[in-house]
Amino acid sequence: MAQRPSFDLTKLSTADKILLGGSLLMFIDTFLPWQRVCLGILGICPSANAWGGNGSFAGVLLGLFTIALLIGEIMVVGGVAMPPNIPVSTVMGGVTLGTVLFALIKFLIVIGKSGSYGAWIGLILAIVIAYGGYMKMQEAKAVSPPADTGFTA
Repeated sequence: MAQRPSFDLTKLSTADKILLGGSLLMFIDTFLPWQRVCLGILGICPSANAWGGNGSFAGVLLGLFTIALLIGEIMVVGGVAMPPNIPVSTVMGGVTLGTVLFALIKFLIVIGKSGSYGAWIGLILAIVIAYGGYMKMQEAKAVSPPADTGFTA
């Protein structure tokens, strides 16, 4: 009888745990109010999440990069084997960079126009994801063998 695959989070590196948690929380945060605009006399204050409002293009890209990062980390947790010709670390590094970049762009656009608590949470999560990406980069450097320069000691 074949054994079922299991998700063992204890086997994940700290960087993967940070990226998985940060991307999941960022995805949830994109649905929180990032922007609140009061209409003055009427006293109505509608809000917009990261997917809409000012800078919606950056918000949509933030959401898409976050989904891609979350799916990539879920694949790491699931132990999905990728073909050897796909540079997974480079792709995941680019997705992590895109998530952080568009979170910062959306934050800067929104905060000048009545930003709400979702934008501040998004900024904190972008910093967390950037740190997780940095740690992942350091892990890749520690694992990869040194380049052969041709010189001998």
